[in-house]
Amino acid sequence: MTKTKLQTVLTVFLSSALLFVSCKQSDEEFLVYDADFLLTCVQLSWKDTRAVTNDNGQGSFSSGDRIEVLITGDKKTETIQLEYMDNRWTPALKRSDYASGGFTLSALYPVLTQNVDYPYCREVSIPVGQDDIDNYAAADILFAKTTVDAANTSATLQFNHALHRININLKGSIPDDLMIEVKSLAGGKISLEDGTVTTEASQDYVWMKPYKKSEDSYSIIVLPQETKEFCSGEGLIRLTSGGKSASYVFNANEERFNAGMQTTINLTLKAEGDVDLDFSNQTYWVYGITSPVFPGKDNIPSKESWVKEMEDGLWFRYSFEDMSTPIFLEQQFLTWKEDCGWFDCNKTFEYNGDGNMCWAAAASNLIHWWMAQNKKYIEAYDKEYGPEYKDFQRPEKYSKMTKENQQHSEVFNFFKSSFDNRGSWDTGGVNWFVNGNRKNLIYCHKPDFNGFFSKVFSKEDAIAKGTTDTSKENFNLWFKDAFRHHQAIGFSVYDFAGLNTKSHSMVIWGAEFDAEGNVAYVYFCDNNYGGSEPNHASLGRYKVIYDKSNVPELKGDYAYLTPLDNTDGTPSTVRYRFTSLTLVDLRTDLWQKAFPEIK
Repeated sequence: MTKTKLQTVLTVFLSSALLFVSCKQSDEEFLVYDADFLLTCVQLSWKDTRAVTNDNGQGSFSSGDRIEVLITGDKKTETIQLEYMDNRWTPALKRSDYASGGFTLSALYPVLTQNVDYPYCREVSIPVGQDDIDNYAAADILFAKTTVDAANTSATLQFNHALHRININLKGSIPDDLMIEVKSLAGGKISLEDGTVTTEASQDYVWMKPYKKSEDSYSIIVLPQETKEFCSGEGLIRLTSGGKSASYVFNANEERFNAGMQTTINLTLKAEGDVDLDFSNQTYWVYGITSPVFPGKDNIPSKESWVKEMEDGLWFRYSFEDMSTPIFLEQQFLTWKEDCGWFDCNKTFEYNGDGNMCWAAAASNLIHWWMAQNKKYIEAYDKEYGPEYKDFQRPEKYSKMTKENQQHSEVFNFFKSSFDNRGSWDTGGVNWFVNGNRKNLIYCHKPDFNGFFSKVFSKEDAIAKGTTDTSKENFNLWFKDAFRHHQAIGFSVYDFAGLNTKSHSMVIWGAEFDAEGNVAYVYFCDNNYGGSEPNHASLGRYKVIYDKSNVPELKGDYAYLTPLDNTDGTPSTVRYRFTSLTLVDLRTDLWQKAFPEIK
């Protein structure tokens, strides 16, 4: 059969002798008369595949085309291959061979290889390189089924698409060297009985190239399959240009790519200066963290809202929809695990002497990370210089908070013994701990303290820096700098701890970026509510949105922290304005200068 000639409805005559006379093709109907039989043909709508022959969607089978038919009757069930020759399907079929009454016909086009384990299943192997028109046309598989009762003297098989088609339309700045790939399963089997396509659970996903229909549109045939694999991670579509790749994560409501249906995806591309392909649809952890990224809502367990103890290192969600009075709140968490690389210093359960020290808890988290990543340099420092102070040791130990061990961070305890229970600044806290600089800090009870690493870091050597410019542009610039240059991220948001509580300091350990390369979600630790948070040590996943500031003098869009969308799909109405960001640098440059032998 040629690429451009295909029939979508086939009538199989159950007789040994037929006389065929056809109408004009423009009538979209072929009539064949004798004493008993009538044949009708119509067309389908997918272009450039097995479905149609021209822009009007008309088509017919060509000489030499073969189909496989399953005939199920009360006398016999049989599969037979029919070939289209001389305007008829041969060999001719006799009703009396299969049934004395009604029977069913089902058919596949083209003829496929039989599955060795299932007699009525055929192997499906989707061409990976559908950028070739022949492969794209050959990817399409048609299936038809009909029931014929005892009174009927003819049978009509209406062929429909057994697979799924994805159309991709592009707008914006389309690079000349753009390469598009679509992720999919490539192999499975199709039932000759009902046309159902199934795949193996252990089968690997592959990247497939779609057919380029025009300068800005692509099309590809894929197996019917669940979509959850494409809603996170590598996503569904990969776009590559200039040696850099960006991915499109499927975010539509469809849970499956259904047989015979099409999905159309419209993508707007921006020039590289507008979209950072290093971050587009990517997830980043702060340097040194080994925890798994968020795997998608469908891939994490749901826990009852009152469950607080669970395994370490677990992504999960609370199922408020299962409560006696369901609510639509969506909450997702990751519990702390030994050596995961991030820290969650919490205030005591009843805020005993630390209720206003969120800044110190945040600074302690950042310091624990800084010392863990600089471990080899700190060991060399201790060997070279010995203890910094005679009257107290450098605090280092951290363990997961428990009811019995609420003072679980030696660094946070050191802050609490050195400062009053009053608000201050996490940026200043980090610098003070390392080099003794007390800028932007409240009164310190240790006026002679010069930092724990003063032999390498002077008071002018900043380890942490901060900004209060949380405009969309600057906010994303700081995040990308952090991930590119191995820096940790502190932040504060307004009234997060409650009405009129003003700025609350916390730490972000990871972020998810949208298609345009902007921060879309963050993973952060809150140092409040340690007594009630999961495992007393966990981070939460929140959404980031951009909107006009509620501060009149601030122009343009600013970053806001907001809870996840509700389970009914509606966005949360609660939002908290980011008021500052803090970046903590490992300062490898100064460490290397002091200890060049360390690699």
